[in-house]
Amino acid sequence: MKTPVSRVGNKSSVLHILYALFPLEYNRFVDGFGGSGSVLLGKPAPDSFEVYNDFDHNLVNLFHCMKERTMTTIRELVFCNLNSRDDFNALKKFFEHERFDDAFFAEELELTKIMLPPASAAELIELRTRLKEDYSVRRAAMYLKLLRYSYSSGCKSFAAQPFDISKLFDLIQQLETRMASVVVENQDFETLIRHYDRPDTFFYLDPPYFSTEDMYDVEFGWDDHVRLRDTLAAIEGKFLLSYNDCPEIRGLYKGFNFFDFKRSHSMAQRYEAGKEFSELLIGNYDLYERQRAKPAQLTLFSEQPDNFDYEKILKECIISCKEITI
Repeated sequence: MKTPVSRVGNKSSVLHILYALFPLEYNRFVDGFGGSGSVLLGKPAPDSFEVYNDFDHNLVNLFHCMKERTMTTIRELVFCNLNSRDDFNALKKFFEHERFDDAFFAEELELTKIMLPPASAAELIELRTRLKEDYSVRRAAMYLKLLRYSYSSGCKSFAAQPFDISKLFDLIQQLETRMASVVVENQDFETLIRHYDRPDTFFYLDPPYFSTEDMYDVEFGWDDHVRLRDTLAAIEGKFLLSYNDCPEIRGLYKGFNFFDFKRSHSMAQRYEAGKEFSELLIGNYDLYERQRAKPAQLTLFSEQPDNFDYEKILKECIISCKEITI
């Protein structure tokens, strides 16, 4: 399924590549930097044991509310209006300073009394007042709208693009069913990895990219990149790690297996159409094992020259095939 959450760094456009590089065998799937949830939710079938984790408590609260309080979250989204730059800035101010002034709440209640029959007005006022005081659900609804209405879902600036939030309601209901057995965590990556590490655990990790850390609300510096490398180097299980392709990261993970490719740079398309972004996937297992396991295509040329680059062919197949399979 598609995720109802938009988020900077979303991996929806490259899921076919990620899944093609997943290990053939594992029993526990842990998404260490879960973000929008696109990788976990996009899998054709759930694994028997799954964990969604993110260190951003606003994201985790949002997923918790969509999973555990689905209809209440949808109902709050109906009331949580956001139709202008002023509304956007009010929500942004709340998440920056933990203060929210609902200047129109009293006016809404008065108009409800005037425009609706007494019985209906009393029911709506009671509902709206209760939701206003339900901090977790209201916070989740406000954060989802802040993501959806901000430029590139970065929560920094107003996108000035219309969006009908009701289009997400069906996805949120699907999420309730899909994540019924998923463990939702709000842990530092090192604590999470040490807790869930087993020989049959597979970790997918999409940390803030090197030199782009300021795009996220959670601080992640060079020491954290090093700490992540050291933690992964010691695990019993397998990991696949997404990064931007740069000398610093290649040097940091020297000795591990690499898979590089280019994708459209979505944030730059408005200013530089066609610009691409270099991605690097890093793992501690044979990244081609799933592709190698597929039946080989028979050709007229059964014998290949000594310099035949088999991995190059596998790589081209993985990147070009848009079909999502695991």
